[in-house]
Amino acid sequence: MKSSIQIVQGGGWITHQTFGRPRARFFGSLSIVWLSVSLCAGLRFWDGIPESLDYLEWLCVALIAPEPVFVVLAIGFLLTERPRPTA
Repeated sequence: MKSSIQIVQGGGWITHQTFGRPRARFFGSLSIVWLSVSLCAGLRFWDGIPESLDYLEWLCVALIAPEPVFVVLAIGFLLTERPRPTA
């Protein structure tokens, strides 16, 4: 296992910190995973949108709707969230 602490000549040590944006990373990952759910639900509308929606079509619409929200949150947090040190 590689340590993040290095001993330097003459005593002392140097620590390396990594920084990240956890909210942006979370919503970015969630939007990538949810894309597969949205695509599977979107297959129901491949031939076009029916004139009247039944229960299954409304469920598909409800599964597709969060995808743009996740993408907007990921981009918003990427632009506004300050990098924090990770453990």
